Amino acid sequence: MKELPQRRASRLILLDSERRVLLFRHRRDNGETVWAPPGGGLESGETFEQAALREASEELGMSGFPVTFLWERTTDFVYKGNLVNQHECYFLIHGELPDLSDRVRKFHDQEAILEMRRWTATELESTSEVVFPEEIASELRKISN
Repeated sequence: MKELPQRRASRLILLDSERRVLLFRHRRDNGETVWAPPGGGLESGETFEQAALREASEELGMSGFPVTFLWERTTDFVYKGNLVNQHECYFLIHGELPDLSDRVRKFHDQEAILEMRRWTATELESTSEVVFPEEIASELRKISN
């Protein structure tokens, strides 16, 4: 069996004061949509934490704050039309989402981000929408503020 290409990514868990997580609705190459936390692949030489901070700046317009490691996992999924094996680390961000700048909005357009929404763990458990990662609701319930 052929080994899958490896990818490494950082994901951001931005919780508001009501413990709702911010997710983006992405359009996949096949036209389907999926809700997922902000984040993306590591660039050459980056650590997971450095990638998390860069992604926060690119996708949220946030900078100058600490991130806290939460959990990691490995999953197989389709990325840019190819099945890959991805090792991903999740980081908690404390802070308020600023109004999105034109630069961040342009980045969202380039990344096929259709909309943003805050979700409670209960809403995630009961939705019929596709949510990535599948276990995000149970992981959210483990986080203590």
